[in-house]
Amino acid sequence: MITDTDIKKLEKVFVTKSEFNEFKINANKHFDLLEYRVTQLSQEFNEFREEMREFRDQTYKTLDWLVGAFKKFDEEHAILSARYSTINKTIDNHENRITSLEKRN
Repeated sequence: MITDTDIKKLEKVFVTKSEFNEFKINANKHFDLLEYRVTQLSQEFNEFREEMREFRDQTYKTLDWLVGAFKKFDEEHAILSARYSTINKTIDNHENRITSLEKRN
């Protein structure tokens, strides 16, 4: 047979029904709080994802414009470089002809 002292010893080792109910209530409160915070975090994450998507789209549009402007600049530079090469040859030719004319006189 179990004595009162045995019961007191068992109460120290095992959880009583009231302690278990109190634990269950506290655990449910903590679970609800955790669920609320996870929901908030999920919403914030979705907002952040949308902001990043908009930022990425705007960055791509800007880069597209910049690449287009650079290509146009590069083409203009190639054309002008070829033209300056032709002009330099013409100037060198004129300089040689002027120098030879001056030597004759």
